[in-house]
Amino acid sequence: MDWIVPVSESERQAGALLPASAGKAYGAMRDAGCVLLRGVFSTEMIDAVYREFLAHYGAMDLRAMTEQAAKPLPNPFLEVGGARFEIVPRMAGAFGDPDLFASALLRRFLMPLLGSDMRLSGFTVVVSHPGATLQHIHRDHAHLYTDPSVARSLPCYAVNVSVPLIDIDMQTGPTGVWPGSHTWPGGQVPSPETVTAIPFQRGDCILMDYRTLHTGMPNRGTRIRPILYLVYTRTWFFDEVNHAGRAALDLPMEKFLALPETMRPLLLRAFAQAMRAKHLTQP
Repeated sequence: MDWIVPVSESERQAGALLPASAGKAYGAMRDAGCVLLRGVFSTEMIDAVYREFLAHYGAMDLRAMTEQAAKPLPNPFLEVGGARFEIVPRMAGAFGDPDLFASALLRRFLMPLLGSDMRLSGFTVVVSHPGATLQHIHRDHAHLYTDPSVARSLPCYAVNVSVPLIDIDMQTGPTGVWPGSHTWPGGQVPSPETVTAIPFQRGDCILMDYRTLHTGMPNRGTRIRPILYLVYTRTWFFDEVNHAGRAALDLPMEKFLALPETMRPLLLRAFAQAMRAKHLTQP
């Protein structure tokens, strides 16, 4: 099952895949529930985001993140496995670059899957520290209905786009996936040995149907491995499972109001998340 599609420089500059590339990518999303688009972003942009990450979190070791994640909600840190943490960064600086969270190429590709009124529902970074073991195998969200015949026939309702902030080899631990698992019944759990995992490069995007089974591979390297996750959803879908008690994205209202009007609908969840955060901070 071929789920890797290279993005040419001309496609990146045009902000759209050529028909042949798009057809291959849509086929992968349909059949595999995932596609790796190689070279969506420039390495310069990703390096700037990585520097932003280091400026805010680079001084935090495993102990510091563990202590931060143990603090009461609302908390931008959440432990998601041994030596693994999900962080909700403020969308400012390089994290607030519209070419990152509202990439023209990604938006054009995702609209036929999620609708022209799709929303950015989550903006987080998942960090694995050296020594992190294999993460539990999971879907980002369960099937919407338990009847297998219904679940496997439903179209995609959310896509998780993972963007590595460094080059990730097998030693550092990329994301592992089970292609085709988005149509498997809810109780079907694969063995870890059957995982598909390949190195990821700066500029790559791994798009996963929210129902596709995946895992974080062990980090046997010597450096922290940060991956940015952008979750795009149909306008009616709200993830109340992964972010209960905390906001899924942190976009300052002044940043939202400064966006072009054509881009604001994508970021409308910023209002809901701001109200959620305000409610969570009230005694």
